[in-house]
Amino acid sequence: MTTVSFCPSSATPDSTANAAEGFADVLVGLQYGDEGKAKIIDTLAPGYDVIARFNGGANAGHTIDTPQGRIALKQLPSGVFHPHAALYIGSGCAINPWKLADEIVQLRQMGISLEGRLRISARAALVQPHHIAMDRRGSDTIGTTGNGIGPCYADRALRVRNDTRVNLMLGDLLGNEAETVASMREVFTRMINAEGGASPWVAEMSDLLLGLPDIARMLRAYLEPDRGWLTHRVKAGAKVLFEGAQSVLLDVVDGSQPYVTSSHTVPAYAYVGGDLSPKYHRRTIGVAKAIMSRVGRGPFPSELGGERSAQYCHEASQSKLGEREEQSRFSPHTLLRSSDPFDVGTALRMLTGEYGTGTGRPRRIGMLDLAQLRDVIRTHAVDCVYLNKVDCLTHYTRSTYQGVPVRVHREALTADVMPDVLIYPGLTEHSVDLGRAGTLDSAMNGFIDFVERHIGAPLAGLGLGPERASLVSLANRQPALVAAGLPHG
Repeated sequence: MTTVSFCPSSATPDSTANAAEGFADVLVGLQYGDEGKAKIIDTLAPGYDVIARFNGGANAGHTIDTPQGRIALKQLPSGVFHPHAALYIGSGCAINPWKLADEIVQLRQMGISLEGRLRISARAALVQPHHIAMDRRGSDTIGTTGNGIGPCYADRALRVRNDTRVNLMLGDLLGNEAETVASMREVFTRMINAEGGASPWVAEMSDLLLGLPDIARMLRAYLEPDRGWLTHRVKAGAKVLFEGAQSVLLDVVDGSQPYVTSSHTVPAYAYVGGDLSPKYHRRTIGVAKAIMSRVGRGPFPSELGGERSAQYCHEASQSKLGEREEQSRFSPHTLLRSSDPFDVGTALRMLTGEYGTGTGRPRRIGMLDLAQLRDVIRTHAVDCVYLNKVDCLTHYTRSTYQGVPVRVHREALTADVMPDVLIYPGLTEHSVDLGRAGTLDSAMNGFIDFVERHIGAPLAGLGLGPERASLVSLANRQPALVAAGLPHG
C-alpha cells in the first residue's frame, strides 16, 4: 500500500527566507529503541534528497525488509535502497571503521553501490580498539552492546590521556594514517600494560589495527572534509530527513541515568550532530511501537513481569540465551494464557520476534504506555507519530487480558499504587487484515482515536506487519492536513 506523509509542520509558511531553499525533518524513536524507525525511513525516503545520521554508532541496528532481502544497518542511513538519495553521516556520530567497511561490502554483494552517494563528516568520532576493549569490560553494569561507543564519546570529551591525544576523528585516520594507527596502538598498549597484560582481547584488537590500512583506503572515497556540505545542499533546495539512532528515552542527558546510551538522541540534537543550522527545521516525526521493549537495564514502567522480567533478560543476555533457546524451552501459546504477566511478556517476545538485532539477546516486553508517549511528545514537540507492530496487539485477545492492556496515567504513583491500566477491547485479527487491505473498520478507527486522544498528536500511519506494504497511511483520516498543502512523502 502506498503511504503518504501528512505530518503537520511546526514551521510557519515564511519561516525560510528563500522559498527555493530546502528544509529538514527529524525522525526519532519515542521509546527505548527498536521501534521500527528504519522501516519508516525506507518508506518516506522517496520524498527526500538526503537521508542523514546525526548520532550513535555501530550500536544502532536498523533492520529493513526489502525486495533485495533483509539487512540490519548499524551505521549507514536507512535510505540505502533509494538510489536517488544522498546519504550523510554527521559529526555527531561515532564511526567504527571495521564494521562500516563490512556494511559497505555487504551492500555491494546485494548490488547496492554507495559511490557518489555516501558522505561521512571528517569530524565524526573514530572508535578505536581500546574503546571496544573498555566497553566490553564494563558493559554488564549498564547493558551496552560492547561496541566501544561510550568510551569513544568519553575520549571526545577527555581529548588527551597521558599526554596522548585520544579524541581522534575519521579525518585523522584518512589524512595521516600512519600516525593515527600508531597513536591507537600506543593507547591500547598502555591500557593493556596497566592491567598487567592479561586482557582477553589483545589478539583481536591487534588484528583490528593490522587491518586498518586496507579499511582506510576503502573509506577514503566517502570522506567529506567540508563542514558545510549539508548546508550547501539545503540552500540549493535539498530536502533532508534526519534519522535518529536509539531513542529519546535513552538520551545521555534526558534519559534515566546511568541506563542510557552515550549520545544525544533528542530531535534538537539533529542540527548539532548533523551539521545543519536549525533554521531549516520543518517538522519532527516520531516512531513508536505497540509492543514495547527495552534491552539492557533501567526503568521500564509498563514492563510485563516487572523486576522478574528485567532480571531474567539480564541473566539470559549473560548466558547467551536467545530466541532459539526460548523456542525450544517454552510454548508461547501456553504462556500467553497464563495469569502471570511475566509469562505473557515471554510469550509476546517469542511471538513477535523481540530479540536484539545485533546481539540476539531477549528484549524486555511491556504494554503500550500512552502516558509515557504523551510526555515525550509534549517535551519534544513531536508533530506526528507512526505506530508500528499494531498487528501484534491481537495476541492479547488470546490472553487472560482478553483485550489490549494500555497504560494511560502516570501521575501520583507510589510504590503501593499500580499504574492506571485500561483494557482496550475489540482489536482483532480481522480488523488487522482489513487494514492491510486498505479498509479501517470501526474497531481500528476506534483504536486510532483512543491513541490520538491520549498522546495528543495525530497518527501518521500504522505498521500492520514487517513488510513495506503493511505500513498503512492514515492521511485519509486527516483531510484538513492534506488540504493545507503539506508535502507528500
